[in-house]
Amino acid sequence: MITTVVFDIGMVLIGFDWERYMRDLFDEETAVRVTRAMFGGSAWKELDRAVLSEEEVLSRFYESEPEYKKEIDEAFERVGECVARRGWVIPFIDSLKERGYRVLYLSNMSEHVLGSNPEAYDFVSRMDGGIWSCRAHLIKPDPGIYRLLLEEYGLAAEECVFIDDTPANIRAAKRLGMKGIVYRDPDQLAADLGQALAKDAGHDRISVLCYGDSNTYAYDPETGGRYPYEKRWTSLLGEMLGGRYEVISEGLNGRTTAYDRPDAAWKNGASSFVACMGTHKPVDYLIIMLGTNDCNADLGLSAADIADGMETLVRLAGENAPALQGCVPQIIVASPAAIGEDYRDSPFADNLTAESVRKSKDIAPLYEEIARRHGCVFVDAEGAAEVSRDCEHLTEKGHRQLAELFRDAITGAG
Repeated sequence: MITTVVFDIGMVLIGFDWERYMRDLFDEETAVRVTRAMFGGSAWKELDRAVLSEEEVLSRFYESEPEYKKEIDEAFERVGECVARRGWVIPFIDSLKERGYRVLYLSNMSEHVLGSNPEAYDFVSRMDGGIWSCRAHLIKPDPGIYRLLLEEYGLAAEECVFIDDTPANIRAAKRLGMKGIVYRDPDQLAADLGQALAKDAGHDRISVLCYGDSNTYAYDPETGGRYPYEKRWTSLLGEMLGGRYEVISEGLNGRTTAYDRPDAAWKNGASSFVACMGTHKPVDYLIIMLGTNDCNADLGLSAADIADGMETLVRLAGENAPALQGCVPQIIVASPAAIGEDYRDSPFADNLTAESVRKSKDIAPLYEEIARRHGCVFVDAEGAAEVSRDCEHLTEKGHRQLAELFRDAITGAG
């Protein structure tokens, strides 16, 4: 359930068009040089962090373009002219508060810019509080500033939606469990946030959608059937997380990441992925654990191909979730347990080779890189969940180990 909407300020609730500002102040070459001095390095971030004094920050600006000291001083002194109040902001904030949402801000901002044009920030008094980076001495995307906001206002991360124009800042928020919307313009924000809040109506549990293959289905290697409900990793995960969570199992025997199987194209994980997300919307956490079946000899895929299949699913989630539910869920990319070395004695030996075993181990670092690139959480079950004698399917112990891995990933205990 969404209870709190958290806004970035700069380039979202206020305009900060420094490129136009510089062109209005100076000729083209001077504008380029002064812009490079002030915004080209890390000094401006240190101003937002308020660890260095203004004099120290200006000194760093001068070091970059010493012959433009006078112009740098002028641009810095008049920076308030760059800050523009946006007329739609106050009605937007008021409408959220009238609907019962808490409205906060979390912004990288320096004391100098805050004081340069205070009238542009008059909407802040209508909000329920927030954190300026210059007063926390932390800047986004440092996870510490998000944690500070959550702690100071007693927030549950899953009940917050964070709006920022910088994708890296959204990714950092999502890693802590917050929902995220990348701001592009007021119409897009109204549509995406409106969708998120509408789909959230009546959503009183934190949903965890588990999209996988036979190990998510809970195939029992001893019987060829299915483990009892209480022994499946998805059920165990729900038990470990508690009543605030709803864990949804979407496992299909033989499912691949994004590739057709001979005579079973419907087991292509990409074919039903978006529909599955739509069926269970709104989804707060999306666990994707696939890749074992992609290692089969009959598919002829490389580890890089398998990773491409996983990335296809991550991209599909990112592209389709805003239309489905307004915001992208926190995605957990999981490398499955590795195929056992004794595959020759497996009932599935006809489709397993030494290369299958190797690929099942090689995909973990590739999946980790995909997770890093897309702001997902990575869980490595490659050697952490016990596999049965059939070399592919989890034992009862393996199901519990896997549940513990995902519990830690979701709660931040890992």
